[in-house]
Amino acid sequence: MLVVQDADQLLEKRVRSRFSHRKLLFLPPSKEDIQILLEHILSLPADSSFPHDYVVEFNEKIRCILGDQRFKEILTKLSDADSSVNNLLSFLFRCICNMDIKESTFLSIKNFETASKSIHQQPKRESLQDCSTLEHYFLVCMKRLETKEQNSYNFNSVMKEYKVIHDAFPIYVTHYERDRCLMAFEHLEQHGLISFEDVRGQNPSVQFRSVKLLVSSHQLQESLNANSSSIPGKIRTLLMS
Repeated sequence: MLVVQDADQLLEKRVRSRFSHRKLLFLPPSKEDIQILLEHILSLPADSSFPHDYVVEFNEKIRCILGDQRFKEILTKLSDADSSVNNLLSFLFRCICNMDIKESTFLSIKNFETASKSIHQQPKRESLQDCSTLEHYFLVCMKRLETKEQNSYNFNSVMKEYKVIHDAFPIYVTHYERDRCLMAFEHLEQHGLISFEDVRGQNPSVQFRSVKLLVSSHQLQESLNANSSSIPGKIRTLLMS
């Protein structure tokens, strides 16, 4: 599976350091910004070639959809998975393609719901379904580290977090040997659920290489719920704590 990396991460560390003060980081748009952008994209202009009454009604229906709680939930799932503008435009394109003008010439919440189901990243979902219980534990550990604002972590720091969970819930969390844990960690990388943030030649030991999680909280929560028979509820609630 192809894993996208920032271009600067492919450079040697000494080269990256020279550009560290020149690097601009752009935060993803907030949900409020996305909402405004959506209304701007979907609304018909007042000077449209369509009849005036149709434009007014179309835009009013768009505002109603954007204010619908069901749509807000769809938007949350979409932005959790990928908040980029390209993903948003792809989503809107699918919505419009789902319109059946024989039934209605207006967009409906059903169009957005259908597009939401089709745009979910199936390869990542399938990879999560193939994860073992131990691998799910590791994903929870990494998400917890991010919640603690620990932006950089490796196998060793994930193992420390795993030990914290094991010590807190020894009845629910099985103890695995370190070699088994390392294999599980590497399996996550092979399936594109995590990626290394450095170049292999700089630090050949997997245990010390920094990684980043490529799974959203929503995707992980869905996978944990789908594997409720093998993953105790205590562990599933850890993601939300």
